[in-house]
Amino acid sequence: MFYFQETFGIGPAETGIVLGLFFAPFALLQYPMGVLSDRIGRTIPIVIGSICYGGAIVLVGTVPTLELAQASMVLVGVLGALVAPATMALVTDLAGDDERGLAMAGFNIAGSLGFLTGFLLGGTVASTYGYLAAFLVVGGLEVLIAAVAVPLFLRVDLPMDASFQPER
Repeated sequence: MFYFQETFGIGPAETGIVLGLFFAPFALLQYPMGVLSDRIGRTIPIVIGSICYGGAIVLVGTVPTLELAQASMVLVGVLGALVAPATMALVTDLAGDDERGLAMAGFNIAGSLGFLTGFLLGGTVASTYGYLAAFLVVGGLEVLIAAVAVPLFLRVDLPMDASFQPER
């Protein structure tokens, strides 16, 4: 929030609009991206989406104009919508029928702690080294986590039920 206000000189209302540019596509695209995940599988949305999501976070902090920052926020929302339903579906795919609620609870705990850590780390880095460094660190960590997780993810024995088969 403060980044947009300090960097682009906008007020609280305009800042809310910029944040809405993330949340609108993130919310509205959950269903179609979930359908996509059911059609093509979990791997591409999670792996490619996570790496691109981290890059898009870095992009937000590097663009020189408010308009490009706004467009970048839309991109972050779209990529977040690509990753979120596929990741949640993967959690339920891997959990036993009698453990899905527990698995989703664990996923949500980890996700919430991840967001909190991102905000705390980003804020700490921003106050010490500036906003660009904060975006580089937080976005870079997303890319790094995705890159480290890819080999592990590709070794997971994903169930191949009808939802993973392409339509004919």
